[in-house]
Parts: sequence; C-alpha cells; structure tokens
Amino acid sequence: MLLSRIQTTQTPTRILLSLRRAFGDTNIKLSNAATVTAAELPVRAVVVAPHASALERHVLVGAESKANTRHPAIIVLQEWWGVNQTILAHAQRIANGTGAFAVVPDLYNGKVTADIEEAKHLMDNLDWKDALEKLQRLALHLQRPDEGSASIYKDRKVASIGFCMGGALSLAVTARMAEIKRPLNACISFYGTPSPSLIDITKIPATTPVQAHFGEKDDHFGFSDIKTAHRLAETWDLTVKELGGTHAHGFHTLESNVFVHKDLGHAFMNVDAKNHVFGGDIDKTWDKVFAFSVEHLKTV
Repeated sequence: MLLSRIQTTQTPTRILLSLRRAFGDTNIKLSNAATVTAAELPVRAVVVAPHASALERHVLVGAESKANTRHPAIIVLQEWWGVNQTILAHAQRIANGTGAFAVVPDLYNGKVTADIEEAKHLMDNLDWKDALEKLQRLALHLQRPDEGSASIYKDRKVASIGFCMGGALSLAVTARMAEIKRPLNACISFYGTPSPSLIDITKIPATTPVQAHFGEKDDHFGFSDIKTAHRLAETWDLTVKELGGTHAHGFHTLESNVFVHKDLGHAFMNVDAKNHVFGGDIDKTWDKVFAFSVEHLKTV
C-alpha cells in the first residue's frame, strides 16, 4: 500500500511557486551556458533551481570562475501520481541539498491524481519504451545542450533519481545511457525496478555509481520487495567482482550499494511534516543521497 496520497489539483507551475515561497527564492547568477531552463529542453519538464546558498556549500564551489563548466543537473523522476506537490518538494530538497538543478520530466503530460485507481491506470497506460526514449533525449541534451559547443564546454555532469515508478525509470535511463556510451555520473533509485523486458540493469555498476533504496516491509512483489532488493544486490555485487572489485572505472570500491531500510514499507520517503522525526532514518537517507550526488557531480 502506498503511504502518500497528496490531495492536490494544482498545476506543476503553481506548486513550484508555492514551494519557492516555502524554501526561499532562487536568485542564482550564472552564465547562460551554465543554466538549465524548461524552454530549452526536448521534453516537457519543470526545472527547480537550488537556493543560492546551496551553490556555496556544494557542487559548484569555485567553478563559477571556470568559463567552460556547465552547472550539474539531476533528473528527478515522478511516482505514479504524476508531477505532484510531493515530487516537486523532493526536487527542491534535492536541488538545495546538492546545489544542482533538479529537472522533473512530466511523463503524464500534465495529468496529476491523488486517486489510487487513477494512478494505477495512468501508470499501466504509460508507454515505458517511449518514456525511456524521452528520458534518453533529455539526458543527452542536459549533458551537451549544443553539439557545436563540445570543443568549448565540458559535458554537464548529470545524475538521475526516482521514486517508485520513477525509481524504476531512473535505473532504466542509467542503463540506456551506458548502452549508448554516454553514461550518467550517478544514479539513485527508491523502491522500484524496471522489467527485464524493458532493459538490462545488471551492468550499471560497470559505468555509473549507483544507490538503490528499499523498505524491508515493502509488499510490491517483483518490483520493490525485499527479495527483489536482495536479488539486485547479488547481481550488482557479481558485476563488481567481475570488474576486479572496483566500481565505475575505479571511482570507489564496491559502490553498487543496495540499502534495505528496516521496518519501512513502500514510499517511505514521503513523510509529511506531522510525521517527520528530525535526525531520523529519512533525514539520514537524504544526507546519504546528497553526499553521494555531490561526490559524483562536483566540478572541482
């Protein structure tokens, strides 16, 4: 059973404006080449900028003086509800926690629901192959917005993170980008794995640092339950051993991390303010995500 049902019919733009009021304005002064805007992207998406103070703490420390450096980006992938307040709040938190732009592709083309049956209908009717093609185009554009500028600018560092349906797609797009020899710099997945008929994710650790998070009590069998988590961990550990014990060309040893969170079920990151325990497992998990992302997206 999903733990979060966000009752909202607001458009992503209105939700984002309310989030910016809550988190603070995002007055970031970067060159045009470094920024990410929704208008330039090849797919429908919301772009969430980090709070200005995040730039001093995280990804671009000192890099604003490098004229050939593009600002890193993280693709944030939705749950089956659509691009709702929860996923945009996650995106703002990720942007603020890492200093990267958070890019939220709208795979339902504006449809958002709080009803379980409708959400199931939307996800069941999603063309996963088409969604993966869109995410590939998005990732390629983020890495290199203008092929003609490749000799001037370094490729942007790009990561992906997703939750539930988005967790599966985060792994899928990471595997796809590795297949076409344009690997992402990091991948994070929460409680979701793609069907093997869509794409093979077993070799991700060979090209991309990766984290996958699951709840011990998750009952989405074959998708995000504990057996699925253990099977994925065993598969990735085998891939790392085949590489001689190093991961993603030697970035770190055995960094194909699969985390199983004790006593938690599906969608455990969707904790509202009323149930939030400061310094608890959820906050520690966010800290783990931020540290991992910054390590692999930093430009200096």
